[in-house]
Amino acid sequence: MLGNTLVLPVSGGSVTMVKINQDSYSSEYLFRDTTSQYRAKIRHTKTNAQNGKPSYDRHNFEVVQTVFAAGDVAEFERKFYFVMEHLPQDTDVNLADAVADLAIASSDAFLVSLRGWES
Repeated sequence: MLGNTLVLPVSGGSVTMVKINQDSYSSEYLFRDTTSQYRAKIRHTKTNAQNGKPSYDRHNFEVVQTVFAAGDVAEFERKFYFVMEHLPQDTDVNLADAVADLAIASSDAFLVSLRGWES
């Protein structure tokens, strides 16, 4: 089980989000200060088995940063999320680990390329 806090290692200082809600298969965490807020949501579901394909476990992690309005700059949001799907009995996390490493390798070059509309 995840704890009552999640620490997001943001450049310039970590953000500690506190759990504000927990339901059966989901939870929500929040950090708020005078300039912004971070809201993380974790959700777990199962896909439907269809056409002979099995049901998969689905795990979603989402973080939304809201930057509050300041002066002439209007409030805006940034969002990042990922989804993992796997068979219930499959415990391998190598693919997820490789994708996370790709995202941050070479000083975030892959993420910068995505933002530059490269494909």
